[in-house]
Order: sequence, then structure tokens, then C-alpha cells
Amino acid sequence: MILIEGAAGAPSIPGLITDPADPMLRVTACTGAPGCPQALIATRSLARRLAPGLGTHLHVSGCAKGCAHPGPAPLTLVGRADGTVDLIRNGTAADLPSRTGLAPASLTALPALLTETDHAP
Repeated sequence: MILIEGAAGAPSIPGLITDPADPMLRVTACTGAPGCPQALIATRSLARRLAPGLGTHLHVSGCAKGCAHPGPAPLTLVGRADGTVDLIRNGTAADLPSRTGLAPASLTALPALLTETDHAP
């Protein structure tokens, strides 16, 4: 986070959040693959794709350690070795998922998967 007092306008830097309503402010993502050797997925690109459709906080974790957000989040996605993700509701990256093996592309194509109520794991 950067605070620039007295700045007349925000500089044009890709990825710089200058709007307090920016949907990226509802997302926490770890470094992810390939930046972290434990990460099983690329977290930041997934977080960017999902942010516009979110109505709540989302934590995207490359592994079950949950380094970027160790506490519970309304929605947590955790990377798996096969490139899919597990969905955990109201928990941490280490908690039991309510949905497993979700393809990241299905989450971006069908964002309702993140908001629907799960009936079975």
C-alpha cells in the first residue's frame, strides 16, 4: 500500500488500485505459482478474473498453508496438485472444503459456483 499525500492525480500504473470501490479490494491472494515453491496454482491471475463477480471477500491460496490470509474468510479457494481448486466456505485454507476439484475456468465462466449453497462435498 502506498499513500501519496497531496498528489493531484493517481499515476497510470497497471494494477495500481486508486478506486476505493475496486473489486480487487475484496480479494486476498498469495504469491502463487511459479513464485512460491509450495503453490500448486497461479493464484493472482485467478483472483483478478474472479474479483469483478464477488460480493464478499475471497482468499485464493496456492496451497493449504494459507499464508496470505491465515484467518477464516467467507470464501477460500485452495490449489490442488492437479491444477483444480477446493472451495472452503467460512474457513481457512486448511479447513475441509465444501466443494473439491473445481476447474478454475469453471469459476470464471460460472461465478454462481462461488455463491450457491452446497448440498454435499
